[in-house]
Amino acid sequence: MQVILTTHSPNLASSTPVECLTLVARGRTFPLRRGRTRLTEGDYAFLTRFLDVTKANMFFARGLAMVEGDAEAIFLPALADALGMPFNEHGISVVNVGHVGLFRYSRVFQRAGEQIPVRVACIRDRVLVPAGTSEVMRGKLARWADVTEEEISAYITNLTTGDDGPVKMFVSDWWTLECDLAVTSWTMARLMYRAVKLASVAARSWPDADKPEKAIARAGRVVDTWIGQGLSLEEAALKIYRPLKLDNVSKPITARFAAQLLVSTPLVRSDVPPYLLDAFTYLCGEVAP
Repeated sequence: MQVILTTHSPNLASSTPVECLTLVARGRTFPLRRGRTRLTEGDYAFLTRFLDVTKANMFFARGLAMVEGDAEAIFLPALADALGMPFNEHGISVVNVGHVGLFRYSRVFQRAGEQIPVRVACIRDRVLVPAGTSEVMRGKLARWADVTEEEISAYITNLTTGDDGPVKMFVSDWWTLECDLAVTSWTMARLMYRAVKLASVAARSWPDADKPEKAIARAGRVVDTWIGQGLSLEEAALKIYRPLKLDNVSKPITARFAAQLLVSTPLVRSDVPPYLLDAFTYLCGEVAP
């Protein structure tokens, strides 16, 4: 029998069938073979096909934030850092699964008996749209106003039915990451609108030294106008999210600019969506006031 021990080799882990891996955590071994994890036969087949080098980093972390897309993978570590909870200091890795199948990966860490001591936060969007969402943005998604509170509660409960052991699902409070950020406070709405405008400028032309500053200033004046007009945060959030939803502006590029803007934007707890605060607290401990 050949045994290979590695402390950090996603290349090796991604090229080895999951059922042949044994995870070592806090001095204990946890075989990942069939019958020892909560992975189904379909999950093992899925991971054999889709577990690449970037996702295989999950086998070497002290905690995991599993997300659905590039924007979350780019922005959430920067947000955690801005809150004084840097992922790198807590040994947290972000795994971008690229779709809503978070439990396909997280079930690796669920098993009968002794649990693997690696906290896993699955962070996903709420696939319901708020009232006031235009038909072109809504598509085939149901509106909050079209379902009862009991139906919404049952829907959220269904999303979290896979919670067990170290794995917990954190569902957005409003709609998507960008919407939830913008609707939480005017500080964050201003940051997100500036990021959207910077992404729009970057997509249209090669940025010179003046264009970003001008875009930031213009975006700030627009937000000031919205506030002066008595626009609600909900209405502003839909305006901010519209070009992202309609693919007129890149979500990953917007996330990159938003992460940069965080450096010069003082934040407090009330600026951060509750579901993200809960996820960060679960992974890292208490959030600073």
